[in-house]
Amino acid sequence: MASPAPAPTPAPSLQQQLHWLMPLHFFYERQGQALPEFTFLGGKEMPYPYRSMLVHENDMTPTLAAFHHSRLCLEVLQREQSGDYLLRCVILRRETDGLPVEFGAIGIHLGGFSPGVRRLIEDGQIPLGGILGEHKVAHHGSPSAFFSVIADDLTSSALIQPPGTVLYGRCNQLLDADGLAIADIVEILPRSGESEGWIENAPVKS
Repeated sequence: MASPAPAPTPAPSLQQQLHWLMPLHFFYERQGQALPEFTFLGGKEMPYPYRSMLVHENDMTPTLAAFHHSRLCLEVLQREQSGDYLLRCVILRRETDGLPVEFGAIGIHLGGFSPGVRRLIEDGQIPLGGILGEHKVAHHGSPSAFFSVIADDLTSSALIQPPGTVLYGRCNQLLDADGLAIADIVEILPRSGESEGWIENAPVKS
């Protein structure tokens, strides 16, 4: 007998949604644009292959780099910094051919980093996950929400997806060894023939 479908996740309040989406909402609001249509999902509601990509506690940078067999390049579309808090709207691209593999926004708490690591982050040339891994900065992910989103003009352009395409992503925090927030992240993945090649047993950390 087939397993019962997972119960729908209760819709979060608008305040909770904006809290989860804060880094991305900041840049949409700055441009006077409304956020695209988000539907929040439980981890078990996330369809494959996207569940393997998103429902885990790993950094997305090494996860995507491993899948694409390529280092990733960071493209900063917009940035805003106030003291020790840096906000960026970004695309991650494959180094091999420039293919976009993630679009999103990140808010980085800079105060706890060494001067050298902070300088690399502020330079905006290397994805945060790559910097943390290279410099062995202890951290772990703590996903707060998973979602589907209808691609609008900005997301479509960034990820080379047709407008109206249903995309999948997550809201994630990176926490340091003491459980303090390093970064708040909204991560949206493209839906393409290549991404459909993800399989259910892709290596993840539960």
